[in-house]
This record gives sequence, structure tokens and C-alpha cells, in this order.
Amino acid sequence: MNYKMIFHVVGKMFKLLSALLMLPIFVSLIYKERQSTLLSFLAVAVLCYIFYFVIDYFTDGERDRDFYNREGFVIVTLTWIIFSIFGALPFYFSGEIPNYIDSLFETVSGFTTTGSTILPDIEKLDKSILLWRSFTHFIGGMGVIVFALAILPRSPHNIHIAKAEIPGPYFGKVVSSIKQTAIYLYSIYIALTVILFVLLLIGNVGVFDSLNIAFSTAGTGGFSIKNSGIAYYNSTYVTVVVAVFMLIFSMNLNIIYFVIFKKFFKALKSEELLWFLGLVALTSVIIFLDIYRSYDTPYHSLLDVFFTVSSVVSTTGFTYNNFDIWPTFSKMIILLLMIVGGCAGGTAGGIKIPRFIFFVKNAKNSISKALSPKKIISIKIDGKIIKDTNPLANYLLLYSFIFVFLLLITSIQINDFQDAISLVVTTISNAGPAFNNYGPLNNFSSVPYFTKIVLSISMLLGRLELIPLIVLFSSKTWRKRHTIKK
Repeated sequence: MNYKMIFHVVGKMFKLLSALLMLPIFVSLIYKERQSTLLSFLAVAVLCYIFYFVIDYFTDGERDRDFYNREGFVIVTLTWIIFSIFGALPFYFSGEIPNYIDSLFETVSGFTTTGSTILPDIEKLDKSILLWRSFTHFIGGMGVIVFALAILPRSPHNIHIAKAEIPGPYFGKVVSSIKQTAIYLYSIYIALTVILFVLLLIGNVGVFDSLNIAFSTAGTGGFSIKNSGIAYYNSTYVTVVVAVFMLIFSMNLNIIYFVIFKKFFKALKSEELLWFLGLVALTSVIIFLDIYRSYDTPYHSLLDVFFTVSSVVSTTGFTYNNFDIWPTFSKMIILLLMIVGGCAGGTAGGIKIPRFIFFVKNAKNSISKALSPKKIISIKIDGKIIKDTNPLANYLLLYSFIFVFLLLITSIQINDFQDAISLVVTTISNAGPAFNNYGPLNNFSSVPYFTKIVLSISMLLGRLELIPLIVLFSSKTWRKRHTIKK
């Protein structure tokens, strides 16, 4: 294990976090907020910079250049844990969230773009605190490390870090350089966020509200600054704009890159995109037909369904209506959409569309193989043959095992089955709201502290897609690598 290189990069992450905290500090100064709020952000920013300075001092100079996948996994996981632990301190120091476990839960939910909250009254928070909540979504959406790769010097080791953080079963580069890929993708990410911000301003949402909604939508996180969520604005225009952009941000940004650079045919040929849009359309129609009689007019039910499906499949989780009162059949579809999530290479959570495609095609091929044992069948996704299906199959198996384990642990303190299963699904899928006592119009404040820690781990597992967090706590990770002498 290359400890010096790991701590050197982690030190850089402390510096990055210190810099990111400047935004809420700036907002606190603009709105002349309580001194305790301003000092809480300043204290954490200074503390992070001190950690960076000390780590950089001891890791500067000559370093072992050996760097492999396990170092990448460790760096990514440590970065997310550090950002969660230190990112929670402003909530705690300011007194806005007086319990640190609650502060940690809120922060993990922010960075992992889950959007589950323990706050019963959001509107009473200081504006800098509200902005920090939304900003954590924006930071975590594309990934802390991906942002770092865009600003750090080029290195042949960056590929190991990128693979460990970017969500999805594969890592696709739009250009040959990892650094340049990160720059392009983050440029698209920021540009789309700015466009959404401007469109919300046109809808008379207001500068501060528009900025927060744009951050939360871009990261597909769903933290709102109003207790009633997007419904507060009572605007069809705002509702449709946010719904559309939730879908855009949950698409593969590589596809958006191809569209921008006039490679429309390549983008439209994407099997992943067609399956994603088809899933949205199909489930919207099915739910619409299921709940049709519960609404006064088809228009209102169609708008409700479109927004809710967009919010759930993108795992944004914005509150708009109480889908917990919908028929059970529709709620089961909502649950399945949470599990599937959006595309690989986007900011959405879930197991991702490519794995869902693999699951469906693999099941189909298994039936064909049973009928024709000698028939050679291959699985193709986007025209590419999946030569080694073991990683995808193993991931789904590991996901199922961890899901059941988390469900068992959660059920120790959560006695209602619907509560327990929906809490695990929404956290491991980074979706946001659950059902029943923790539905769209409720919050997670009543969840016992032990379970909040379990659910925080579930959110990290979901965002990092299981493997990096497991690797960090594996004893084999920390064993010295043996080299074979010639």
C-alpha cells in the first residue's frame, strides 16, 4: 500500500474542502447572519486547511510512484468519509442541528445526493446553512474526486481514482486524457446548472431560491429550502422545468457531450438512453392509469405523475405531492424505479440502467439457453459484447446480499416492515423519501440514532457502489504488496 501517495492526495482534498466552504461564508456575510453561523464555517475552513498543511508537509518530496486500483479505492472512500465528517461540523457548530449524528446524517445525505433530511422545519435555517446543504448535492453529484481531477496536475494514476468514484458499471472517456475528460464533463455539468438557474429566474423563483434548486437538481439530490418543496412555488412552468432537468442530469453526460459536439447519431443510438426514456414513459403511463380516478382532472394527475417519476427515477426526491397515498401498485413501481435509478455517468443513484439492461437480457438468455443448450448467446449493450459478465452478475449478487443485511440491521429498531424496507431502498439508492412514517411529506428526525448511522453507511455504499467502501475495511487492502524477484 502506497501510504505516502494516499495521504498526499487526501491532503489535497482537505484543501479543496476548505476552499469550497468559502461559498457559504460569502453568503453569510452578504445576508449579515448570526456571528455563530459565520464563525462555524470559518472554523471548519481553517481546520481543514491546517490538516492540509500538516499532511502536505510530511508527504512532500519523493514518493513511491506505484499506484493501483486499491490505492484508488482507498483515496476515494477516505475522501468521502472526510468530507462527510468535516462537512457536518458547520451544522453542529452553528447550533442549527445540535446533535452531531443528525448533522452527519444530513451531510452524508447531501454529499451522496440522497436528499433524506432530519429537519422538520427547513425554512427557519440561516441562508448560508441552506446553501451549504444544497451545495453538498452539487459537489457530490459529479463526484468530489472528478472535480479534483479537473484541477489537479495530470497523472497516469488518475484513471485508478476515476474508476473508483464515477458511478456505473464502466468508465467511459470522451477524450483520451482523464484530466481533459473530467474538465469536459464538469464544464457540461456547470453549464447545464447555469441554464437551469436562468430558466428558474425567468419563472420568478428568485436568485437565492433558484441557486439552491439548481444545485439540488444538478446533483439529483432533492434538498429543498421550503417545507413543501417544489409545490411551494405553485407554478406549472417551474414544475415542468425542474422535472425535465432532473431527467437530463440523470442521463449519461457522455451522451450529452456527443449531442453538444454534433454527434447526434451516436447519441440517439445509445441503447442506455432509449431504455431510460422508455422506462420513464412506460412507468408514467402505467401509474397515470392506476391513479387516474383519484384526481379531478387528467391534467393534474399527468403533471403529478411526470414530476414524481422524474424525481424518483433520477433519485432526486424533490417533494411535490404525497405519493405515499397512491395505490399500492403505483407505490411498488416507485420502489422499483428507486432501485433501478438513472444512467451510468450521470448524477443519479440506483443500480443504473446498464445493469438493469444486463439483468433483463441475461434472464432472457438464460431461458433461451435452457431451450437450446448448444446455442451460443452473447449479451450486447450499446452494440458492444459483454465478454466478461461476472463483474455485473457479481455486483447484483453483492447488492442483494448487502441490501438484505442492511434490512436486518435496520429492523432491529424499525418495527414496521414497510418503513424498514423503504428506508433501506431509499438510502442505498440515494433516492430521498421513503414510505409510510418517512414519506415525502415527513422527515427522518424520529429514526433512532443507531439506525441513522446504519442508513448513513447505506447512503455511502450506494453512492460509491459498494466496492470502494468494502475495500477500505478489508484486511487484504492493507497488506503489503509482494513483488516477485527476477
